[in-house]
Amino acid sequence: QLQPSAEADTLLFFDGVCNLCDGFVNFVYARDSLGRVRFGALQKHKELLERHGAGRYAEGGEEGMSTVVVIQDGQVYVRSSAALRVLAVMDQPWRMLSVFYLVPLPLRDFAYRMVGANRYAIFGRKEQCMTPS
Repeated sequence: QLQPSAEADTLLFFDGVCNLCDGFVNFVYARDSLGRVRFGALQKHKELLERHGAGRYAEGGEEGMSTVVVIQDGQVYVRSSAALRVLAVMDQPWRMLSVFYLVPLPLRDFAYRMVGANRYAIFGRKEQCMTPS
């Protein structure tokens, strides 16, 4: 089941200097009319990620800055699973894209890793994380 419980927050942590990641965050924010997704940069929330057992993905961790991280109902999701779980709580028609969860995980994550490895070269990066307004 991709939908978390109704009272669960969806915490989305992303690379705050990556233009692709920033674009995804803005896309989600504009299409989450219920405000179920909360956002934070991997660079700025290391302690929170560590408390949830996801410190390895924070800046300086073993797999630091290599994936978006989603925490829902106390569970940690990364790479394609994280992105698809976010789509599952968004407004329609975007929610329907979560059907790609049916694609086998190794194939999904292969594609995710290919894009992720080249994201700065293709989409560029900022000098620093965006600041909330």
